[in-house]
Amino acid sequence: MNYFYTTITLFLCSLLSVATYGQLTSETMMIGSANRAYKQYLPTGLDIQNEQVSLVVILHGLGGTNTDMIGAGFNNLADTARIIAIYPQGTPNSFSQNSWNNGTLLSSTADDIGFMNAIVDEMIAQYNVDPTRVYFTGMSMGSIMSYHLACAMNGRIAAIGCMSGTMSTSDISDCNPSYQTPVIHFHGTADGTVPYDGSALPSLSLVPETMSFWKNVHDCDATADSLRITDSANDGLTVDRFRYDNCSPDASLELWRINGGTHTYFYEPLNDITEMIEIWRFFRKWSHPSPQALGLNSNSQGKLTIAPNPSQGIFTVEVPQEEVYTVTSMNGKTVASGRFSSGNNAVDLNSQSNGMYLLNVGGSVYKLVKH
Repeated sequence: MNYFYTTITLFLCSLLSVATYGQLTSETMMIGSANRAYKQYLPTGLDIQNEQVSLVVILHGLGGTNTDMIGAGFNNLADTARIIAIYPQGTPNSFSQNSWNNGTLLSSTADDIGFMNAIVDEMIAQYNVDPTRVYFTGMSMGSIMSYHLACAMNGRIAAIGCMSGTMSTSDISDCNPSYQTPVIHFHGTADGTVPYDGSALPSLSLVPETMSFWKNVHDCDATADSLRITDSANDGLTVDRFRYDNCSPDASLELWRINGGTHTYFYEPLNDITEMIEIWRFFRKWSHPSPQALGLNSNSQGKLTIAPNPSQGIFTVEVPQEEVYTVTSMNGKTVASGRFSSGNNAVDLNSQSNGMYLLNVGGSVYKLVKH
Protein backbone atom coordinates (compact mmCIF):
# COMPACT_ATOMS: atom_id res chain seq x y z
CA MET A 1 0.00 0.00 0.00
CA ASN A 2 2.82 2.46 0.83
CA TYR A 3 4.42 1.84 -2.56
CA PHE A 4 1.13 2.71 -4.26
CA TYR A 5 0.84 6.04 -2.44
CA THR A 6 4.49 6.83 -3.18
CA THR A 7 3.96 6.31 -6.90
CA ILE A 8 0.79 8.42 -6.88
CA THR A 9 2.64 11.22 -5.02
CA LEU A 10 5.53 11.17 -7.49
CA PHE A 11 3.11 11.20 -10.42
CA LEU A 12 1.22 14.13 -8.86
CA CYS A 13 4.46 16.09 -8.43
CA SER A 14 5.37 15.53 -12.07
CA LEU A 15 1.96 16.78 -13.20
CA LEU A 16 2.06 19.84 -10.96
CA SER A 17 5.31 20.85 -12.59
CA VAL A 18 3.50 21.38 -15.91
CA ALA A 19 -0.09 22.14 -14.88
CA THR A 20 -2.10 24.17 -12.40
CA TYR A 21 -5.45 23.20 -10.92
CA GLY A 22 -7.31 26.50 -10.71
CA GLN A 23 -10.69 24.79 -10.84
CA LEU A 24 -9.96 22.30 -8.04
CA THR A 25 -12.02 23.04 -4.92
CA SER A 26 -12.84 21.31 -1.64
CA GLU A 27 -16.57 20.75 -1.10
CA THR A 28 -18.88 19.20 1.48
CA MET A 29 -22.47 18.00 1.58
CA MET A 30 -24.76 16.65 4.27
CA ILE A 31 -25.78 13.00 3.99
CA GLY A 32 -28.25 12.48 6.80
CA SER A 33 -26.42 13.84 9.87
CA ALA A 34 -22.95 13.26 8.36
CA ASN A 35 -20.91 16.00 6.71
CA ARG A 36 -19.18 14.33 3.74
CA ALA A 37 -16.23 15.81 1.88
CA TYR A 38 -15.12 15.66 -1.73
CA LYS A 39 -12.82 17.51 -4.10
CA GLN A 40 -14.20 18.83 -7.36
CA TYR A 41 -12.44 19.73 -10.60
CA LEU A 42 -14.36 21.75 -13.19
CA PRO A 43 -13.10 22.01 -16.77
CA THR A 44 -11.87 25.41 -17.89
CA GLY A 45 -14.57 27.63 -19.37
CA LEU A 46 -17.47 25.40 -18.32
CA ASP A 47 -20.72 26.88 -19.70
CA ILE A 48 -23.53 25.18 -17.81
CA GLN A 49 -26.21 26.92 -19.87
CA ASN A 50 -25.01 25.63 -23.23
CA GLU A 51 -22.73 22.66 -22.52
CA GLN A 52 -23.25 19.16 -21.19
CA VAL A 53 -20.21 17.45 -19.72
CA SER A 54 -19.29 13.97 -18.49
CA LEU A 55 -18.81 13.06 -14.84
CA VAL A 56 -16.00 10.82 -13.58
CA VAL A 57 -15.92 9.91 -9.88
CA ILE A 58 -12.50 8.68 -8.68
CA LEU A 59 -12.31 6.65 -5.45
CA HIS A 60 -9.22 6.27 -3.24
CA GLY A 61 -7.94 3.05 -1.67
CA LEU A 62 -8.08 1.69 1.86
CA GLY A 63 -6.43 4.05 4.35
CA GLY A 64 -6.04 6.72 1.72
CA THR A 65 -7.49 10.15 1.03
CA ASN A 66 -9.10 11.80 -1.95
CA THR A 67 -5.92 13.85 -2.41
CA ASP A 68 -4.07 10.61 -3.23
CA MET A 69 -6.01 10.26 -6.48
CA ILE A 70 -5.79 13.84 -7.76
CA GLY A 71 -2.51 13.10 -9.55
CA ALA A 72 -3.87 10.05 -11.36
CA GLY A 73 -4.62 11.97 -14.54
CA PHE A 74 -8.26 12.96 -14.92
CA ASN A 75 -7.68 16.64 -14.15
CA ASN A 76 -5.29 16.76 -17.11
CA LEU A 77 -7.98 15.25 -19.34
CA ALA A 78 -10.85 17.33 -17.99
CA ASP A 79 -10.33 20.55 -19.92
CA THR A 80 -10.14 19.01 -23.38
CA ALA A 81 -12.39 15.99 -22.82
CA ARG A 82 -14.96 18.15 -20.96
CA ILE A 83 -15.09 16.14 -17.75
CA ILE A 84 -16.01 17.07 -14.21
CA ALA A 85 -13.77 15.00 -11.94
CA ILE A 86 -14.96 14.29 -8.38
CA TYR A 87 -12.80 12.82 -5.61
CA PRO A 88 -14.93 11.69 -2.63
CA GLN A 89 -13.45 11.10 0.80
CA GLY A 90 -14.11 7.79 2.58
CA THR A 91 -14.73 7.48 6.32
CA PRO A 92 -12.94 5.43 8.99
CA ASN A 93 -13.80 1.77 9.47
CA SER A 94 -13.50 -0.06 12.82
CA PHE A 95 -9.70 -0.13 12.35
CA SER A 96 -9.56 3.68 11.84
CA GLN A 97 -8.72 3.24 8.14
CA ASN A 98 -10.48 5.48 5.61
CA SER A 99 -12.71 3.06 3.80
CA TRP A 100 -15.88 2.52 1.76
CA ASN A 101 -19.03 0.65 2.73
CA ASN A 102 -18.78 -2.02 0.06
CA GLY A 103 -19.56 -5.39 1.64
CA THR A 104 -16.00 -6.40 2.54
CA LEU A 105 -14.60 -7.17 5.99
CA LEU A 106 -12.80 -3.80 6.06
CA SER A 107 -15.87 -1.75 5.12
CA SER A 108 -17.02 1.36 6.91
CA THR A 109 -20.64 1.76 8.00
CA ALA A 110 -21.21 5.09 6.22
CA ASP A 111 -24.09 5.73 3.82
CA ASP A 112 -21.80 5.75 0.80
CA ILE A 113 -24.58 4.81 -1.63
CA GLY A 114 -26.50 7.88 -0.48
CA PHE A 115 -23.31 9.95 -0.80
CA MET A 116 -22.58 8.81 -4.35
CA ASN A 117 -26.18 9.28 -5.46
CA ALA A 118 -26.20 12.79 -3.96
CA ILE A 119 -22.96 13.65 -5.80
CA VAL A 120 -24.45 12.52 -9.11
CA ASP A 121 -27.67 14.45 -8.40
CA GLU A 122 -25.73 17.59 -7.48
CA MET A 123 -23.54 17.47 -10.58
CA ILE A 124 -26.54 16.97 -12.89
CA ALA A 125 -28.53 19.72 -11.19
CA GLN A 126 -25.79 22.33 -10.75
CA TYR A 127 -23.40 21.75 -13.65
CA ASN A 128 -25.56 20.22 -16.39
CA VAL A 129 -23.78 16.86 -16.35
CA ASP A 130 -25.12 14.50 -19.00
CA PRO A 131 -26.91 11.79 -16.95
CA THR A 132 -26.06 9.21 -19.62
CA ARG A 133 -22.32 9.81 -19.15
CA VAL A 134 -21.61 9.14 -15.46
CA TYR A 135 -18.57 6.96 -14.72
CA PHE A 136 -16.85 5.58 -11.62
CA THR A 137 -13.28 4.40 -11.19
CA GLY A 138 -10.91 3.69 -8.33
CA MET A 139 -7.75 2.07 -7.08
CA SER A 140 -7.62 -0.93 -4.70
CA MET A 141 -10.61 -0.55 -2.34
CA GLY A 142 -11.79 2.24 -4.64
CA SER A 143 -11.88 -0.38 -7.39
CA ILE A 144 -13.79 -2.80 -5.14
CA MET A 145 -16.23 0.04 -4.41
CA SER A 146 -16.63 0.79 -8.13
CA TYR A 147 -17.80 -2.78 -8.64
CA HIS A 148 -20.15 -2.41 -5.67
CA LEU A 149 -21.63 0.78 -7.13
CA ALA A 150 -22.09 -0.84 -10.55
CA CYS A 151 -24.45 -3.20 -8.70
CA ALA A 152 -26.08 -0.75 -6.26
CA MET A 153 -26.40 2.16 -8.74
CA ASN A 154 -26.79 0.13 -11.90
CA GLY A 155 -29.33 2.56 -13.32
CA ARG A 156 -27.00 5.55 -13.08
CA ILE A 157 -23.46 4.46 -14.04
CA ALA A 158 -22.51 4.17 -17.71
CA ALA A 159 -19.22 2.28 -17.18
CA ILE A 160 -16.60 1.53 -14.52
CA GLY A 161 -12.80 1.38 -14.53
CA CYS A 162 -11.18 -0.85 -11.91
CA MET A 163 -7.53 -0.82 -10.86
CA SER A 164 -6.06 -3.51 -8.58
CA GLY A 165 -9.31 -4.32 -6.78
CA THR A 166 -11.68 -7.22 -7.40
CA MET A 167 -15.37 -7.79 -6.61
CA SER A 168 -16.42 -8.67 -3.10
CA THR A 169 -17.77 -12.20 -2.70
CA SER A 170 -21.05 -10.71 -1.45
CA ASP A 171 -21.45 -8.71 -4.68
CA ILE A 172 -20.68 -11.77 -6.79
CA SER A 173 -23.43 -13.61 -4.89
CA ASP A 174 -26.03 -10.82 -4.79
CA CYS A 175 -25.45 -8.52 -7.77
CA ASN A 176 -28.07 -8.81 -10.54
CA PRO A 177 -27.51 -5.85 -12.87
CA SER A 178 -30.25 -5.20 -15.42
CA TYR A 179 -27.96 -2.80 -17.31
CA GLN A 180 -24.87 -4.58 -18.63
CA THR A 181 -22.28 -2.17 -17.22
CA PRO A 182 -19.15 -1.96 -19.41
CA VAL A 183 -16.06 -2.84 -17.35
CA ILE A 184 -12.33 -2.29 -17.84
CA HIS A 185 -10.03 -3.86 -15.24
CA PHE A 186 -6.25 -3.44 -14.63
CA HIS A 187 -4.30 -5.80 -12.38
CA GLY A 188 -0.70 -6.88 -11.78
CA THR A 189 -0.01 -10.59 -11.64
CA ALA A 190 2.38 -10.10 -8.69
CA ASP A 191 -0.06 -8.03 -6.65
CA GLY A 192 0.55 -9.01 -3.03
CA THR A 193 -2.24 -6.85 -1.59
CA VAL A 194 -5.21 -7.92 -3.72
CA PRO A 195 -4.04 -11.15 -5.37
CA TYR A 196 -4.54 -11.68 -9.09
CA ASP A 197 -5.04 -15.42 -8.62
CA GLY A 198 -4.06 -18.15 -6.15
CA SER A 199 -5.47 -17.64 -2.66
CA ALA A 200 -8.10 -14.91 -2.32
CA LEU A 201 -8.38 -12.57 0.65
CA PRO A 202 -11.39 -13.10 2.93
CA SER A 203 -14.53 -11.48 1.41
CA LEU A 204 -12.77 -10.82 -1.93
CA SER A 205 -12.71 -12.68 -5.22
CA LEU A 206 -9.72 -13.22 -7.52
CA VAL A 207 -9.39 -11.60 -10.94
CA PRO A 208 -10.54 -14.71 -12.90
CA GLU A 209 -13.67 -14.92 -10.72
CA THR A 210 -14.43 -11.23 -11.19
CA MET A 211 -14.02 -11.52 -14.96
CA SER A 212 -16.14 -14.66 -15.02
CA PHE A 213 -18.96 -12.80 -13.29
CA TRP A 214 -18.96 -10.02 -15.87
CA LYS A 215 -18.54 -12.41 -18.79
CA ASN A 216 -21.78 -13.98 -17.62
CA VAL A 217 -23.47 -10.56 -17.28
CA HIS A 218 -22.43 -9.63 -20.81
CA ASP A 219 -23.02 -13.07 -22.33
CA CYS A 220 -19.42 -13.09 -23.57
CA ASP A 221 -17.63 -16.08 -25.04
CA ALA A 222 -15.00 -17.74 -22.87
CA THR A 223 -12.36 -16.57 -25.35
CA ALA A 224 -10.81 -13.13 -25.70
CA ASP A 225 -8.94 -11.15 -28.33
CA SER A 226 -5.48 -10.63 -26.82
CA LEU A 227 -3.02 -7.86 -27.62
CA ARG A 228 0.51 -7.37 -26.28
CA ILE A 229 0.98 -3.64 -25.64
CA THR A 230 4.22 -2.17 -27.03
CA ASP A 231 6.93 -2.73 -24.42
CA SER A 232 8.24 0.85 -24.39
CA ALA A 233 9.33 1.25 -20.76
CA ASN A 234 12.36 -0.24 -19.07
CA ASP A 235 10.35 -1.52 -16.10
CA GLY A 236 10.72 -5.29 -16.50
CA LEU A 237 6.96 -5.60 -17.06
CA THR A 238 4.76 -6.43 -20.01
CA VAL A 239 1.08 -5.66 -20.54
CA ASP A 240 -1.54 -7.85 -22.24
CA ARG A 241 -5.00 -6.55 -23.07
CA PHE A 242 -7.83 -9.08 -23.25
CA ARG A 243 -11.04 -7.91 -24.93
CA TYR A 244 -13.63 -10.65 -24.50
CA ASP A 245 -15.35 -11.99 -27.60
CA ASN A 246 -19.00 -11.55 -28.59
CA CYS A 247 -20.06 -9.61 -25.51
CA SER A 248 -23.32 -7.71 -25.35
CA PRO A 249 -22.72 -4.93 -26.07
CA ASP A 250 -19.65 -5.63 -28.18
CA ALA A 251 -16.23 -4.88 -26.64
CA SER A 252 -17.79 -4.00 -23.27
CA LEU A 253 -15.43 -6.10 -21.11
CA GLU A 254 -11.64 -5.70 -21.02
CA LEU A 255 -8.89 -7.06 -18.77
CA TRP A 256 -5.44 -5.45 -18.83
CA ARG A 257 -2.96 -7.85 -17.23
CA ILE A 258 0.34 -6.31 -16.10
CA ASN A 259 2.71 -9.26 -16.09
CA GLY A 260 4.93 -9.01 -13.00
CA GLY A 261 3.08 -5.90 -11.82
CA THR A 262 2.50 -5.24 -8.12
CA HIS A 263 -0.18 -3.29 -6.23
CA THR A 264 0.58 0.11 -7.70
CA TYR A 265 -0.65 2.69 -10.21
CA PHE A 266 0.92 2.32 -13.66
CA TYR A 267 1.78 5.41 -15.69
CA GLU A 268 4.01 6.53 -18.54
CA PRO A 269 6.93 6.94 -19.03
CA LEU A 270 7.76 4.74 -16.04
CA ASN A 271 5.46 2.02 -17.44
CA ASP A 272 4.03 1.07 -20.83
CA ILE A 273 0.58 2.55 -20.12
CA THR A 274 -1.12 5.25 -18.10
CA GLU A 275 -4.14 3.61 -16.54
CA MET A 276 -6.37 6.68 -16.36
CA ILE A 277 -5.81 7.49 -20.04
CA GLU A 278 -6.82 3.97 -21.05
CA ILE A 279 -9.82 4.15 -18.71
CA TRP A 280 -11.03 7.36 -20.33
CA ARG A 281 -10.55 5.91 -23.82
CA PHE A 282 -12.81 3.08 -22.68
CA PHE A 283 -15.34 5.31 -20.89
CA ARG A 284 -15.89 7.70 -23.78
CA LYS A 285 -17.30 4.85 -25.90
CA TRP A 286 -20.19 4.25 -23.49
CA SER A 287 -23.38 6.04 -22.46
CA HIS A 288 -26.20 4.69 -20.34
CA PRO A 289 -29.25 4.04 -22.57
CA SER A 290 -31.83 4.75 -19.86
CA PRO A 291 -30.26 6.47 -16.83
CA GLN A 292 -32.24 6.81 -13.64
CA ALA A 293 -33.55 10.35 -13.44
CA LEU A 294 -33.35 12.73 -10.51
CA GLY A 295 -37.01 12.00 -9.86
CA LEU A 296 -37.80 15.70 -9.54
CA ASN A 297 -39.91 16.34 -12.62
CA SER A 298 -42.98 14.75 -11.06
CA ASN A 299 -45.00 17.33 -9.12
CA SER A 300 -46.19 14.85 -6.51
CA GLN A 301 -43.65 13.95 -3.83
CA GLY A 302 -45.33 11.97 -1.07
CA LYS A 303 -47.73 13.95 1.09
CA LEU A 304 -46.92 17.30 -0.56
CA THR A 305 -46.79 18.73 -4.07
CA ILE A 306 -43.90 20.79 -5.47
CA ALA A 307 -44.21 22.65 -8.77
CA PRO A 308 -42.23 23.40 -10.79
CA ASN A 309 -39.21 21.31 -9.84
CA PRO A 310 -36.63 22.06 -11.22
CA SER A 311 -37.39 25.79 -11.04
CA GLN A 312 -35.60 29.01 -11.91
CA GLY A 313 -36.13 30.23 -8.33
CA ILE A 314 -39.75 30.09 -7.10
CA PHE A 315 -41.14 26.73 -5.92
CA THR A 316 -44.83 26.32 -5.08
CA VAL A 317 -45.29 23.81 -2.28
CA GLU A 318 -48.76 22.52 -1.46
CA VAL A 319 -49.22 20.87 1.96
CA PRO A 320 -52.39 19.49 3.54
CA GLN A 321 -51.77 21.13 6.94
CA GLU A 322 -49.52 23.65 8.70
CA GLU A 323 -45.88 22.50 8.78
CA VAL A 324 -42.57 23.99 9.84
CA TYR A 325 -39.98 23.83 7.06
CA THR A 326 -36.30 24.52 6.40
CA VAL A 327 -34.34 24.61 3.16
CA THR A 328 -30.62 23.81 3.31
CA SER A 329 -27.88 23.80 0.72
CA MET A 330 -25.92 20.62 0.05
CA ASN A 331 -23.20 21.78 2.45
CA GLY A 332 -25.71 22.05 5.30
CA LYS A 333 -26.28 25.85 5.33
CA THR A 334 -29.87 26.91 6.03
CA VAL A 335 -31.02 29.25 3.22
CA ALA A 336 -34.75 29.50 4.04
CA SER A 337 -37.08 28.56 6.86
CA GLY A 338 -40.56 29.26 8.15
CA ARG A 339 -44.03 27.76 8.48
CA PHE A 340 -46.20 26.53 5.64
CA SER A 341 -49.93 27.14 5.90
CA SER A 342 -52.45 24.61 4.58
CA GLY A 343 -52.58 24.89 0.78
CA ASN A 344 -50.11 26.55 -1.58
CA ASN A 345 -46.92 28.22 -0.33
CA ALA A 346 -44.01 29.87 -2.14
CA VAL A 347 -40.38 29.03 -1.46
CA ASP A 348 -38.19 31.76 -2.93
CA LEU A 349 -34.62 30.72 -3.85
CA ASN A 350 -34.03 33.52 -6.38
CA SER A 351 -31.14 34.87 -4.32
CA GLN A 352 -29.42 31.47 -4.15
CA SER A 353 -26.98 29.91 -6.60
CA ASN A 354 -28.12 27.27 -9.06
CA GLY A 355 -27.93 23.76 -7.69
CA MET A 356 -29.66 21.31 -5.41
CA TYR A 357 -31.29 22.12 -2.07
CA LEU A 358 -32.99 19.99 0.57
CA LEU A 359 -36.48 20.86 1.79
CA ASN A 360 -37.24 19.42 5.24
CA VAL A 361 -40.95 19.29 6.07
CA GLY A 362 -42.39 17.34 8.97
CA GLY A 363 -39.32 15.11 9.23
CA SER A 364 -39.29 14.23 5.51
CA VAL A 365 -36.67 15.56 3.07
CA TYR A 366 -37.34 16.53 -0.56
CA LYS A 367 -34.94 17.70 -3.25
CA LEU A 368 -35.34 21.11 -4.85
CA VAL A 369 -33.33 21.97 -7.96
CA LYS A 370 -32.76 25.56 -9.04
CA HIS A 371 -31.41 26.01 -12.55
